[in-house]
Amino acid sequence: MTGFLRRGLVRARGNRAVLLEENALNSGAGLLRRKRLKVAIFAILFGLVSAAIDLPLPAEDFYRAVRAELRSRPAPQDVAMIAIDDKTLNAFNRSMPSRTDDSRLIDALIEAGVKKIVFDRAHADPENPKADAMFADTLARHDGKVWLGIAPKHNIGFQVVEEIVPLPAFREHARLAAMNGMGSPFRLSVVFPTSVVLDGEKHPSLSAALAGYNGPDRSFRPDYSFDLDSIPTISYIDVLEGKFSPDKIKGASVVVGKAYYESADYYLMPLRDGKIPGAYFHIMGAHTLKRGVPLDLMWIPALLVVAVTVVSQSRARGRSVQTLTIAAAGLFAAPLLLDEFGINIDVMSGLLALLFAAIGFQRLSKKYYSSEVDAMTTSALNVENVNEDLDVYALKIANLAEMSEDWSARELGEFVNTLITYVKGPGEAGDVAFERDSLVWLAPRMDTVSLERHADGLALMLKTAISHDWQSASSTPAIGIDTNHAFPLGQRIKKAMQAADEAAVRGARFIINDAAYLEARNQRLEIMRVLEKGLRERNIGVAYQPKIDLATGSIVGAETLIRWKPEGDDFVNPQELVLAAEATDRINELTLIVMEAALVDGRRAIAIDPGFKLAVNMSAKSLSDTHLLFDMMTMLGRIGFPAENLTLELTETAKLEDKLIAPQIAALKQRGIGLSIDDFGTGQSNLEYLEKLPSSELKIDKKFVQHMASSDESKAVVRATIEIAHSLGKIVVAEGVEDQAMADALRAMGCDQAQGFLFSRAITMSELIGMMGGRRIAISI
Repeated sequence: MTGFLRRGLVRARGNRAVLLEENALNSGAGLLRRKRLKVAIFAILFGLVSAAIDLPLPAEDFYRAVRAELRSRPAPQDVAMIAIDDKTLNAFNRSMPSRTDDSRLIDALIEAGVKKIVFDRAHADPENPKADAMFADTLARHDGKVWLGIAPKHNIGFQVVEEIVPLPAFREHARLAAMNGMGSPFRLSVVFPTSVVLDGEKHPSLSAALAGYNGPDRSFRPDYSFDLDSIPTISYIDVLEGKFSPDKIKGASVVVGKAYYESADYYLMPLRDGKIPGAYFHIMGAHTLKRGVPLDLMWIPALLVVAVTVVSQSRARGRSVQTLTIAAAGLFAAPLLLDEFGINIDVMSGLLALLFAAIGFQRLSKKYYSSEVDAMTTSALNVENVNEDLDVYALKIANLAEMSEDWSARELGEFVNTLITYVKGPGEAGDVAFERDSLVWLAPRMDTVSLERHADGLALMLKTAISHDWQSASSTPAIGIDTNHAFPLGQRIKKAMQAADEAAVRGARFIINDAAYLEARNQRLEIMRVLEKGLRERNIGVAYQPKIDLATGSIVGAETLIRWKPEGDDFVNPQELVLAAEATDRINELTLIVMEAALVDGRRAIAIDPGFKLAVNMSAKSLSDTHLLFDMMTMLGRIGFPAENLTLELTETAKLEDKLIAPQIAALKQRGIGLSIDDFGTGQSNLEYLEKLPSSELKIDKKFVQHMASSDESKAVVRATIEIAHSLGKIVVAEGVEDQAMADALRAMGCDQAQGFLFSRAITMSELIGMMGGRRIAISI
């Protein structure tokens, strides 16, 4: 038997664990993780596509130039530029130097001690036999010291560029170097090969020739950190005319290239003005190769970092994008360090992917997280699901707006997250969402008794926690629970929040929104509809319950009660009608309509007995409403009802504010209107009311009167109340007198007046006047 029970317990725990696991998969956190993972995948794909099509290449080139500017350094002096500049063209009447001029240039440079001459020109076309022969002879005399430019056949888009090579006579004694490079869109950067193959033979690029590079075949970007202004530059014409210092280029390598303004051989460098002649890029390429061939890892490392980061962020619970920010900062900073080691990584595709992910995560956060605190909203819960295994809870924090007026956003977040911790502590609550001033969560279904016990204990614990941890005794948590398991979750969340709102208004610790509650709520909605119609048509019916002088048996007054058949069916419950009016803030309007009907009827009773006192119920809170009191005074004058014949029976469930009601009480006393404390001994109608309200009358609640026969405590309360009231000069009225024994006991205690079914039910004014004609009620005196 014990083994059977143990196996059953294990199965039950296993089933509950499975349930909790399923709930976790369908939870708000699970939903967010799935949506974030989608964002992460799309961000990675976006980064891959942008890298594949070189979408961010202009930005990449610009950032490389920025990094180069930050690392700017003087260029080594072992490579010089012989510039065919505008000064040279002007000397030749705007014509390019001839082969004869090039021969003279070579001789002058070799004489100055130059060890290597590289032409950024191919010398591919014949000029004239004499000049060509002279140039060939010069090359032969300086065999191995001169490189002429070549460009193998290649494609630029759909355009085929045929090969460019020097004349055969020149190739016998000159070395060949590739002039070609690949420019990026907008000509913001260039990539050079270290070598090319022409007719089956490998030849170095101009940069490789200048640097003396003999390593593996690679493509590379020149390092732009070398200061162009520091590169030794001599005008072509100055060399021919001997107007230069040979020491400036002695032992150096030189490149002869175009540098005049109208030349098409130029590129742009971000952060620098004007056109940069292509030969300067070959010089920067030579210095780059001398330091070591750069390792170009392209966009792969950046996108790997981004992939790890966004996938990791997609699994995070909070809405912070700090991880993405750190990753972005790292991508910006890493190339600065790697550039120094000749390692290039392209980061713009990764940054675009991070930006895509950040925007996507931010949109999800805006939709699924509260704007005030770092907590999910109810949108994060799977609101379309129907889950019969879960109850829906809503916790409303009354006065949260007032409590948090002086709080920072961090303090408000701490408060809410503390409550979330408490909510999750005692049970098996799933994700807790925050919406306005309420927390919403799901928890495994319970039977009614267990649910009520759990809700009551949770409410008490939260109230204690708020009072202790946040020193707020005024904020009372109210819990709403929806158990309509067949409804969609979104609808149930709204119902739970409505139940929590109602619990807060009614001062209840919790309300369970089940079938019985729904029926009661529908009844309340119907009451509100009926009330609205009655207020609009001003036809709310009243009746009167006589007040009897216990000493004489005479009718000395009556209490006005709502007795109304709004649609000709059954009487509406007066208490529910008043509660509906208070809930919709229409209580003052209801009071005035009831009072108007009573004052019109009451004039007939006064005509028979000028001392007749007509009582009308009014919320003590209404004493602070000066507009209501003004309307009441105006009504008395318009109807012609004597103010001294009107008594206001004040009821309240909340404490009064002395400063708010003192002027109005003074005005009522000045007009002669009497005040009565109704339902004394219940709610807030206690000894404190006797002090704050200068009333002329006190009414003992019927529950004490009706329990006198069975409870010595109730009898003692009634006796003490009568004695206190008389010592203060007040008339005492007992409510709910239903038999002669009660009346006799009250008379013996000295109670002044009584009302109840022993004397009369609530009746019309005509019936009351008929009773007044008898002058006395048939009771034993």
